[in-house]
Amino acid sequence: LNMALTDTLTGLYNRRYLTVHLEKLLRRNEESHKSITVLLFDIDYFKKVNDTYGHNVGDQVLREVAQVLIDSLATTDAIISRYGGEEFLIVLPNTAHAETLSIAEQLRVRIAEHVIQTEDKDSVKVTASLGIYTLTADELTVIKDRHFLKEQALLSSQAKPTRTRAAVFSQNKPSGSANALSDIQQQLPKDICQHLISSADKALYEAKDRGRNEVVSANDLLAVEA
Repeated sequence: LNMALTDTLTGLYNRRYLTVHLEKLLRRNEESHKSITVLLFDIDYFKKVNDTYGHNVGDQVLREVAQVLIDSLATTDAIISRYGGEEFLIVLPNTAHAETLSIAEQLRVRIAEHVIQTEDKDSVKVTASLGIYTLTADELTVIKDRHFLKEQALLSSQAKPTRTRAAVFSQNKPSGSANALSDIQQQLPKDICQHLISSADKALYEAKDRGRNEVVSANDLLAVEA
């Protein structure tokens, strides 16, 4: 893999790669009318691992957890990245919510069961808290429609109606505003990727609030709030 796209410690994709390519994946899933899921997790009490065993063991933990992810998701289309520190971000294209919950639970169990043997013969085990968010094609359409209406209102408020001869003559030609609206209608909102990640992040913090070593769905949290 290109070094600019990967994390040097784990060999996974890095944060930059995910943020650049997530929008492309969203566009592809929109065209195929499929769901896309973001799974965000971090290792519980990772600072305690570093404090107890040292940073070399901490690095070993990150590498071995990364390998657990690679092995567990080998038969899927998952894109796995190290998002930062002890945090990992996984994107699962064409994956329904129920399937993602099952995958996340399998990852949680496999991470918890994995034993890390250090050079000093210590056996180290860690757990992870996971937050997931699934965006369906229908929900993406709703988000795009809201974005379009917002931008339409903004363009309308900026328009200055004139009745000059040139303006009357131009009525038979496509206006700049019309062209702009047409472009906006085809675009994804600029903050759509952050919306997915932030939703998964809220579920991750809920998992921590519940005692850690948990899987929490942002979709379920939103359903309760509705």
